[in-house]
Amino acid sequence: MPAESLSLRRQVTIKAIVTETFKQQAASELQQALQQLDLQLEQLEFQGKRALQDLEKKGISPAGPQLTQQMEGLKEQIGEERNRLMAAKNDLLQRLNMISSLEPNSEFVQGQVDNFVEVSVGDNLYAKMAAPDIILKDGIVTEIRTVEG
Repeated sequence: MPAESLSLRRQVTIKAIVTETFKQQAASELQQALQQLDLQLEQLEFQGKRALQDLEKKGISPAGPQLTQQMEGLKEQIGEERNRLMAAKNDLLQRLNMISSLEPNSEFVQGQVDNFVEVSVGDNLYAKMAAPDIILKDGIVTEIRTVEG
C-alpha cells in the first residue's frame, strides 16, 4: 500500500534584524572567537618549538637525513596549521568589520538550520520545500516567512 504522506528535511534561513544590541552581541562573540584563535596560535607556536627541540635532542648523534626530513615535515605541518588559523582569524576580522557597518533595521543572515515538513499526496512539492525564513529581533522570533502554495 503506497504512503499518503512523508516527512522531508528542508533548510530554514535564520535572519536577524540589525539593532545596536545585535551588533554588540555579534561583535562580542567575534571578539571571543578571536581570543580563542590567538590562544590556539600561541599553543601552536609553543608546541611546535617544543617538538622541534625534542627532535633536535634526539638527533645529537649523527642521525643524518632522516632527522632532517622529520624536522622539515614538522615545520611544514606547523606552517600549514598556522596558515589555517591565520586565515580563520582574518575571516573573523572581516566579519567584525562588516558587522560594524551594517545598517540599522536591515536583515542579516545568521545561518541555516534543518526543518522537517510533512508532504502529502496532492501537495505542491516546490512550495513545501521552499526554504522559509525565521526573522529575529534581539534573539526573539518576530516573523516566520513561508511560501504558500
